[in-house]
Amino acid sequence: MFDEKRLSHLLGVANLMKSHAREFDLDENEMFLLGFLHDVGYLFCDDDHERVGGNFLREQGYKYWKEVENHGKVNCKASSAQKLLNWCDMHVDLNGKFVTFEERLNDIAKRRGQNSLAYQKAEKIIEDLQKENLK
Repeated sequence: MFDEKRLSHLLGVANLMKSHAREFDLDENEMFLLGFLHDVGYLFCDDDHERVGGNFLREQGYKYWKEVENHGKVNCKASSAQKLLNWCDMHVDLNGKFVTFEERLNDIAKRRGQNSLAYQKAEKIIEDLQKENLK
């Protein structure tokens, strides 16, 4: 079961994805659903939630399972949906509020530590997004 903060984050990402979908030539409703489902792996585990969630959604026949499996990873060959997902995920905090990349990193550092894998992954994905001018 998701706690209230996780649900707030999921809804924040989903709504942000829907509002930016057309900029990426993507369907608004599909992107809302992708944003809402991107952290489904946390229902099963804390570590490796991306892979676990992606595998679960693949088994269900979900179209964007690869984007869930690969979200938060640096990937120059990422689909438009994955780039949008990464951008939105890094701009929504656990309270579902839009934040800057710096604020998101500070939030992750506060909760998990600056030396944590979660922080290091977020730092890399933000760097990748900025290289593509997705600010």
